[in-house]
Amino acid sequence: MKNYYNIINPFNNNIIGEAPIHSKKEIQNILDQSYKYKCDLLLNEKLEILESTILSFENEKNEIANLITLETGLAISAANHEVERAKNCLKYCIIELEKSNNINLNDDYHIDKNNRFPELSVFEESLDLAIGITPFNHPLNLVVHKVGPAIVAGTPIVIKPSEKTPLTALKLREILVKNKMPENLFNIISGMPPKNIVDQILKYKNYDLVSFTGGVSIGKYIAKQMVNSGNELKKYIPELGGNAVFVVMDDCDINFAAQLAMGAFENSGQRCTAIRRILLHRKISTAFLEKFVYLTSQIKYGDPFNPDIEMGTVISSDQARLIHERVNSAINDGANLLIGNKINGALFSPTILSNVSQTSEIVQRETFGPVVSIIEIDDLDEAINYIKQDRFGLASGIVTNSREKAYKLYRNICVGQFSWNGRPGYRTEDAPFGGFKDSGNGEKEGIVLMTRAMKRIRTFYEHERN
Repeated sequence: MKNYYNIINPFNNNIIGEAPIHSKKEIQNILDQSYKYKCDLLLNEKLEILESTILSFENEKNEIANLITLETGLAISAANHEVERAKNCLKYCIIELEKSNNINLNDDYHIDKNNRFPELSVFEESLDLAIGITPFNHPLNLVVHKVGPAIVAGTPIVIKPSEKTPLTALKLREILVKNKMPENLFNIISGMPPKNIVDQILKYKNYDLVSFTGGVSIGKYIAKQMVNSGNELKKYIPELGGNAVFVVMDDCDINFAAQLAMGAFENSGQRCTAIRRILLHRKISTAFLEKFVYLTSQIKYGDPFNPDIEMGTVISSDQARLIHERVNSAINDGANLLIGNKINGALFSPTILSNVSQTSEIVQRETFGPVVSIIEIDDLDEAINYIKQDRFGLASGIVTNSREKAYKLYRNICVGQFSWNGRPGYRTEDAPFGGFKDSGNGEKEGIVLMTRAMKRIRTFYEHERN
């Protein structure tokens, strides 16, 4: 008899569905079945699967978005946006698939043209098995970011979604299978407790790649478990979140800068690239904060299914309490509360703190929620020195009228993605994405590079016979 566990809506605590609790034997079987599957899909068959799935996303957009909101508590507007992002991901996957038909790897390698032998052939082939471990904050798009490239590469993949949001991943697989994807090309392992499941997956000997998106502590734990399991040489692609710094210089358009800073509250502040800290030039501090606080006060937050609401809940009431504790701790350290810090279950109001100590936990750690900390600076060099000392290296940005200042900041810090006069969280789905320091090991996600990561390269030398 199969066991299930309940999935809870963060806003009203209603049970909105159930997901399988896979036993150790079932987990082993899923891994074995996935590993044994060898993809023989032709290019046009892969193309049909991807195109049909995009059409299904369009036809079932409301149902999928509602499911995302039910699981996460995110505003329905944010859930609709996520469905659109997932469609774009698959469109980029189609581009990669079509490109692969026109690439001759042998063209990249120098061969002695004067001698036919030895003749070199370079081949790409699917991996035997990839593992994807995904978070709760984007339960569709971040799964598609791993599964889409796997389909293009023909690599079987097993996804372990967040235990809080497995239903969206299960829905994705249902849609793909309906659109003629072979069942063992993409499988899902779910259940409780998540640590036991992850431990068993990581001990499996036949995977080639682990792609993880989530927090720093779990990301480092996975790396250690891979070592302890004898899988230390397997490819590991961790995207471990960030603590993005946004620099606001005194030569900027203040209204424009304040509008950009509102990106801190998108997705209830639950984005790894969300603005967490603003390094604000002291000369414009008063004017900027007046505008930023006003804009923040206009955010409508509450029932995520209300179409007029801009911001729903964080993932759980426990997470809201953690954020509340960190805000209060920062206030005790001397920070000024400019707006927010209201808690009601999993609802947490958009919050701005100023005069935040650089040693406060709220800025030292990734605080995954709608909170922004303001730290005043006197010049760009002070901002550079601050960011250089940071343990994270995923995303940053600056708003300034000076290209020279923007490039100076970019050149002097080490982050995976950087925006000038844009939000640090801006990205395209195909672009390289990943960080350094505690944000990652330099390996990149994004549709293009993830598709490449899902393949292995081998060489074949044909020698002249005597």
